[in-house]
Parts: sequence; C-alpha cells; structure tokens
Amino acid sequence: MKKKLYITRAIKITALLLIVVLFSLVLQSYVLVHYDGNRMRLDGYYLEEKNSLDVVFIGASDIYASFAPGLAYEKFGFTSYSYATASSTAGAAKTMLKEVLRTQNPQKIVIEVNAFLYGFDNDSRISSVRNYIDNVPLNENKIEYLQSGAIPEGEEEIEYYLPLIKYHSTWNDYPEPSGKYLSQIITQHMDGSTKLKGYRTQTAFCKTAPGYPCINNTLARNDKTLSLLPEYEAKLRDLLEYCKEQELDVLFIRTPHMVDKSTYGRFKRANAVGKIIREYGFDYVNFERDSTTLAYTESDYYNIDHLNFYGSAKFTEYLGSILTEKYGVKKSELSEKQKKNWDTAAEYYHKLYDYADKYTNTEYKETGHIQTLEENKTVMGYIDNFAEKGEIPKAKVTPTNPSEEPEI
Repeated sequence: MKKKLYITRAIKITALLLIVVLFSLVLQSYVLVHYDGNRMRLDGYYLEEKNSLDVVFIGASDIYASFAPGLAYEKFGFTSYSYATASSTAGAAKTMLKEVLRTQNPQKIVIEVNAFLYGFDNDSRISSVRNYIDNVPLNENKIEYLQSGAIPEGEEEIEYYLPLIKYHSTWNDYPEPSGKYLSQIITQHMDGSTKLKGYRTQTAFCKTAPGYPCINNTLARNDKTLSLLPEYEAKLRDLLEYCKEQELDVLFIRTPHMVDKSTYGRFKRANAVGKIIREYGFDYVNFERDSTTLAYTESDYYNIDHLNFYGSAKFTEYLGSILTEKYGVKKSELSEKQKKNWDTAAEYYHKLYDYADKYTNTEYKETGHIQTLEENKTVMGYIDNFAEKGEIPKAKVTPTNPSEEPEI
C-alpha cells in the first residue's frame, strides 16, 4: 500500500515539475523575453521550411537594411532571408553560419563583413552579444558559442542559457512596447512565416554632419588598408578555415555605405578584409568601391551606414543580378504553399515601399519625423491601412531618430 502511495506521489511530483518546466519554457520563449526587431527577424528565420531558402545572408543591420527578399523573389525568383542582428559580433559569425547550415542548404551563403571591421572590442558589448545569442534556440551550436568565452565579463552565465532569469521583469513592458511584438510573433507563428522576411528600413534621408563630407567619389581606386584588430583577424581566419574545410559556397561582401573621415578607417579595414578572404580562395565584393553603388546619393541612405527603402530597392536588384548572372543562383521550384508564402512577401514588400514613399514625401518632409519600418503589429497595421484606404498616420511625438545600436 505504501509503495503504491509513493509511486502516486512520485508521478504527481514529476507531472508538476514537467508543468513548471513547460510553463517556464513558454514564458521564456514568448512572454518574458527582450522583444525587438532582432528577436522577430531570427524567430521568422526559424519558421522558414527546412531547406527552402536559396540564399541566406549573414551579418548585421548593414545587410538586413540593404536587401529586400520579397523584391528579390519577385525580380529573380530565388528565396532568401537575412540571418542578421544589429551589431553582430565577429565571435558569433561562425555560429551564425553553423545555425544557417543546421536548417538550410542554400545555393549561396553571403556573409557581410561588418563584424570584423570594428576599431574597438564590440565582442565584449553586452547588447551586441545578446542581440544575437538570446534569440537562438538552445542547441549544440549555442552551447558551443557560450562556452567559447563569448559571455562578456561580469555577466551571469546562467542568464544566457535561461534568458527568463534576465528578463523576468519584462512584465512591466506590457502592453507596449513588448505587446506589439508579442501579438506579431503570435501572428507569424499562426501563419507559419513572416511577410517582410527580416527586412527593415526607415523613412529618412541621410544628412551628413558639418565638417564630415562624404568622400565616396574618391574610393573606387582606393586600395589603402588598415590592419584589423588582432582578435578580429584571428576570428576571420578561423571562419575562413571552417568554410574551406567544409567546402562551403560562400560569397563575402561589404554593403554600400557613405564614407567620411569618421569611417575612413573602417573603409581601409574592409580593404584589408578582402585581401585576407582572397588568400583562402573565396570571392569578396566590396560595394564601397563599386562604381554602380558609389553613384548612390544621400537620398538613398537613412544614415551613413544604412540604405533607406529607395537605396535598398536599387541594391536588391543589383546584388540579385550579380547572384543570378555571375554566381548561378537559380529560380526556386516551389510548392503551392511556398509560392503563396513568397507571393505574399512580394506583395507586402510593395505595400511597405508605397507606404514609405508616401510617408517620406508627406510626414517626413513636413515634420522631420522618421519612422522605422519592420515586422511588428503597429507597422503592419500602418501599411495594410495605407494599402486599403491610402491613410498615413500623423506624427504624434517630437521628431527624433529612433534609438539603435551603432554598427561602428
């Protein structure tokens, strides 16, 4: 009798523990998390069907602001996604590549090299590390990364394995700003995919700072170099060794930027990166020195580091043509479900573009107010409403450039 009682109690205790664990996992995955565009972008990536992407981009905001997958699909037929987070670190690059290969077998992997160009220790910045690794499912790649010494000094290691501990106080963020992301993440999980495919842009034109003129017209033949920080060169070479050992089809690129004297050192490091990449037999395309992209003007950027929606439309078509014509990326053969998914992505790209164009030529010109366009409930509501009714929301706050982690 006692034995039966003990067994019953053990079963109840085990069941209770399982419920607690499952409830904690739900909270950690959907409620008590740090919600932002990085979270949404990576969550959307993991929703993509296994081995369904033809091209995957790896990097930081340089790439997800520069390339619009919905437009690329419409123009060239290939499917793509930017597996990228703001200020991504050099130390995370190989993990990002391994995570891409864990779920996809793309025709081409494109790595943007921003992570290796910093003139300071970006890899120890908590925000840069967490922007990426907090949003990766717990698996051997994540564990390997965390055990490699990537956790910034002073941080609690357990909080990287169980972000619930770090973000338990995010109850206070609801209903905004976390609420708009939570409702959106529920929507994209119900749909089984995202509509913008990680693309993010802003309704603004770049304004160069006094005393810092753009020097892009001098860069096409400028092959001057500046040594990478030793730890970044070591991490780049480690990544290249891995790519070579695995015989991966990888293209390295530097996306277009407006270069001035404050970022000229980074430009020279990008030249140095190219020389190292070519040592290992990989192609490197530096769009900071390309005649086509050097012709982009301030009206194609929202700041010196990022193309706006006008510039990204140009660059998507340009890079898309390079990928198809030079590197042989082919049009996908899609199932009906996949075709519907990507037709929706193309449709929503145009909805966003039309909305951004109208907003830029009305609210932005009148008030200077900048709007960040990414996949969240508020933005998706704006672009749907504009597509249906042609209405643009009036700016309600003091004009300001939305806060964002700097890339340099």
